[in-house]
Amino acid sequence: MNPFTFPLGSAVYVRYKDHVLYKNIDQPTAEAVERETIGWLSKQTDEIMLIEHDRTIPNAQILSGQGNGVIILTSCIIEIRELPLQKTSNYHLNSPKPTSTSECALRPKKRKTQPKTNH
Repeated sequence: MNPFTFPLGSAVYVRYKDHVLYKNIDQPTAEAVERETIGWLSKQTDEIMLIEHDRTIPNAQILSGQGNGVIILTSCIIEIRELPLQKTSNYHLNSPKPTSTSECALRPKKRKTQPKTNH
């Protein structure tokens, strides 16, 4: 039985053990690698969760979204949690509350050539 249950379409963070394919390595590690992903839960069964991390927003031209993602065995999930994203018709992927009230500006690029000066 799947201990993780979230509504389909939920945005989730998942940390999991990944089965690694190795090739041409003298001494491969004997442990699965920990990985993480963020995406939308598009399918789940007792054995797997399908997380889409890149998808097309359905519209009149594309009846159902097409996406890319990862299938994770539920037995390999270390941590999963639903992300608190806004659910608006504009598909904004940000928190309903501001996380920072400060503004930042990037430093302007320095010129590669400096003007000549007469000393």
